[in-house]
Amino acid sequence: MDDDKHRQVLELILRNRELLKFTGEDEKLVAKLWAAYWKKRKGEIRLSPEALAAALLWQYSSMNHLWENDKNWTLTNIAAIYDQKPKTTGNNYSQIRKLLKIELWDDRFCRKDFADSNPFKEMAMLQTGFITTKNNAIQSCIPFTPLKKDKNDYYYDGMDFLDEGYVKDAEKCFKKALAIDDEFVDAYNGLGTVHFWDDAQKAKKYFEKAYELTKAHFKGKWPKEINWGILENRQYLRSIHYYGLALWKEGNAEKAMELFKLLLSLNKYDNQGARFLVAELYAGIKYEETEENLAKEEKLLQEQNRKHRFWKQK
Repeated sequence: MDDDKHRQVLELILRNRELLKFTGEDEKLVAKLWAAYWKKRKGEIRLSPEALAAALLWQYSSMNHLWENDKNWTLTNIAAIYDQKPKTTGNNYSQIRKLLKIELWDDRFCRKDFADSNPFKEMAMLQTGFITTKNNAIQSCIPFTPLKKDKNDYYYDGMDFLDEGYVKDAEKCFKKALAIDDEFVDAYNGLGTVHFWDDAQKAKKYFEKAYELTKAHFKGKWPKEINWGILENRQYLRSIHYYGLALWKEGNAEKAMELFKLLLSLNKYDNQGARFLVAELYAGIKYEETEENLAKEEKLLQEQNRKHRFWKQK
């Protein structure tokens, strides 16, 4: 019965997509908002589907300021669509906002163009308390704290925590990044890294998810090159690398070799060192037998490359 209610609310919302001029982004974000509220309440919601649909749509309109330019998105009109009283819809909206801790320019549920308009997004606070732009702080090499963290901030915070050995804090950061963007490849890369040593199967699932999202991003057809110098590209190259490591660790050397060779073709300068992994696989070395010794790695690379010609230094 609860599942029926979940589906019914979505149907009620999408039934008015033409009237409200829904975009594909709107459909995805409203569904995400409803899923988050449903999960938080664990499906125990007494409100009628109509009351829920009205409250969710008013929440979405309010946070994106849609009502300012389109009367169809006003509280009065949305309440009328579902035969609800505006005051009741407003009260239900408040419950959703409080439970999900929704803030202004909330990246989780806002349209991208509206979230990007957040004036705090590019601002940072220096250790002295002075407010400046992130750009200025970075160029001046001054430590800073972002006033508004985005998914990348949480990813890099998570990696810093991992480097320092704070695994639980790292995991929280990666999950916060996913709360902003549930298709953020690097967040899955990070979660896989968190579990790589204590739960290989769990790590593999996260890496596989990152890899599948990467393939979907390129529509199943790999480009001639994925330039490491473009920061956004690194998450995709990392997903291939990490998934290959997970496969190698579980004993699937053939598939791991395929992925590492793919990296060599996509990342021409091999910033990730995939050539050394290919050399070890050609030599029949198992994952647990690998050792970090640069001199030995270079020697093995030269030996195997003479035999198999898989790497031409750029």
